[in-house]
Amino acid sequence: MKTALFLPLALAAAAPLERRQGVTDFLLGLMPASYSASPASVQSATPKLRSDAQRKVTRYGPFTLPPMKDEPKMEAGHSHGGGPGAMTQPGKTGGLAEMLSILTAQQAMDPNGFSTFKMLKKGAMCTDCTVLSGKMQVVWANGTAAKIEGGVYLHHAIAIDLSKSLSGFVTACPTNVTFAGKPLKAGGAGGINTFIGGAVDDFTQFYTTRDGRFPSGYYIKDNNFAIQAEMINYLKEPQQVYIETDLEFLPGKVGSDAEQGVLSAVGCDGKNFAWKPAKNTAGVVATDGYEVYRNGHIVLARGHMHDGGTGVNMYINGKLYCASKAIYGGPGGTITVDGKTWSTIGTMTECNDPVAVKVGDKIRLEATYDTKEHPLRESHGMEQENMGIMTMVFAPDA
Repeated sequence: MKTALFLPLALAAAAPLERRQGVTDFLLGLMPASYSASPASVQSATPKLRSDAQRKVTRYGPFTLPPMKDEPKMEAGHSHGGGPGAMTQPGKTGGLAEMLSILTAQQAMDPNGFSTFKMLKKGAMCTDCTVLSGKMQVVWANGTAAKIEGGVYLHHAIAIDLSKSLSGFVTACPTNVTFAGKPLKAGGAGGINTFIGGAVDDFTQFYTTRDGRFPSGYYIKDNNFAIQAEMINYLKEPQQVYIETDLEFLPGKVGSDAEQGVLSAVGCDGKNFAWKPAKNTAGVVATDGYEVYRNGHIVLARGHMHDGGTGVNMYINGKLYCASKAIYGGPGGTITVDGKTWSTIGTMTECNDPVAVKVGDKIRLEATYDTKEHPLRESHGMEQENMGIMTMVFAPDA
């Protein structure tokens, strides 16, 4: 999962804030009308998980991506953070101010990135519904996915729920960053709620099992949402794309109200979401145990790495629960730059077998890498960092 969602990691890791002074309310009050977006199209589609579900495909745009500003280098254009550590290390560089600037598309994370932030109208996703699965991607006007083989690199796309706070389920350590007098935390969940997302790797966010049978989903009443995305155009001419959301949902509130969360194998303080392995080396980085403080089920787990990574392993009380492996290349995952072929992480395998966790359980993560087999990506001639993150969906017990 070469890019996936380290932006939500920095944001969704915030400690719970008072609703009247939270980050989401700050964003709601900050954005002018020009930051709102109406759908370019809304279509119904055949549900994939359950015959009694509804499926809704919505496109926003078009967005015109500017041409590549300078000659792309092998694996160029994916620096993850404007200045080093801006997002992955929220206590450094520009800190929270830069994080919010990136979130609201005032600046891009990549030197050649096109960034956008749009507030959506109520009901944009669905109303009084339980989401079973969701997907975000960038598409051409004909509806086919815009991928690196066509010159478009999706750094990330996320849909943010501005109305619903997360509760989290594991302990985390505080960073040295505060917002509205509250410390932000790494590895937890709270202030900003990343609902669904997409990136260069192709995945669907499930809030239940893939067969739709586990009694859980993400409940939406009449919530406010925003979308934020960054894309890089590798071609020397502009390209026009759309951002697409694809939701499958049931009417009303059904089952446990699940939520998404992330943990890092690099450490639980917010300064260490990323690390840079040495050239031509292989190894493992690992955390101490995170402690569970709510009873429930982990419904899904999926790793997130950058080029150089080979997998993220998750242990519960010392027993391996999930081995999420990095798969390089695949459909749309390869491009030739300056005569050299670059295969990025096309997908990460996921674990979709629910496992019960209880208060006091310990979760431990390991991230494996091999920079000889899979060199680190470069941006403007500099090797960039790696990450070892596990994205999870947690369904609390009643």
